[in-house]
Amino acid sequence: MNLEIILVGIIVGIANFASRFGPFYVIQKHQQNSQKRGSVWIKIALGSIGIAAISSMLVVATLPPLMEAPNKSFAMLIGFLTLAGLYFKFKKIVPATLTAAVTYGLIYTYLPFSF
Repeated sequence: MNLEIILVGIIVGIANFASRFGPFYVIQKHQQNSQKRGSVWIKIALGSIGIAAISSMLVVATLPPLMEAPNKSFAMLIGFLTLAGLYFKFKKIVPATLTAAVTYGLIYTYLPFSF
């Protein structure tokens, strides 16, 4: 794997974690109620790490195919829009992911349309 792709994934993960965790840190810093502070910090940190990890994996997974075949970015766009649309409509990630993967594969393989 290319070192640039790994660095982009790490930078995206750090930036995403900071943007998610930072506001909660500032809010908690200014609150006086510190009795439940430990359990709240664990929940916030774990939630922030999960979202940052998913975003980093998305970037690292999408960059190599886009660098190899930039003309197939339309298939990736339609796959992502399918995933987002189905997930927000039905709130079920597994069927949305599988449908998006099939959509991406079909468009990537059979549709010669490219940008």
